[in-house]
Amino acid sequence: MRLKLDLHTHCQEALFYAQPTLETAQRIVEAVKAKGLDGIAITEHENAAFGYKIKELVEEHLGKPIIIVPGCEVDVARAQIVELYFPEGLVFRFLAHPGYPWSIRIEDYLDQIQGIEVDNGLHRVALDLDKIDALAQKYDLLLLSNSDAHSLQAIGEYYNYIDLEELRRRACAPMGKDAHHF
Repeated sequence: MRLKLDLHTHCQEALFYAQPTLETAQRIVEAVKAKGLDGIAITEHENAAFGYKIKELVEEHLGKPIIIVPGCEVDVARAQIVELYFPEGLVFRFLAHPGYPWSIRIEDYLDQIQGIEVDNGLHRVALDLDKIDALAQKYDLLLLSNSDAHSLQAIGEYYNYIDLEELRRRACAPMGKDAHHF
């Protein structure tokens, strides 16, 4: 089933680094529902713990009103990659805002990703969309549009209509001993 999802958000930063409590979970749920989304991925910088705890709080206390996918935005060489964590240790990775903060060659990351973020609400970088589309077709990559929200109000400004099973199908095992999956 296709869902309306924003797969790149920074909710802990949006809440001024608040701890994951039932109150913070409720605020996130309200923001997501206000934008008409089915769910979000919570992808803090180098830290997946907040997303996991919010997912747990939402599922245990709020009756699963939205989908929460825990994740993390990690620095890899000169790029930033968002990792989305699924059961069975599967990880879906996409190149976040290519071209920001550094100019990169997307080809250098093709063995590490299953998608490319081509629209990003925070970083508007001119991309060679024809080249990216050709790479996506050749390497079977998903093209994604996400808010990269650093405020609750920005959640859902960009989003995807996508099937979670499609993300799981494309996901792979964590990379190396330092993988961020918990």
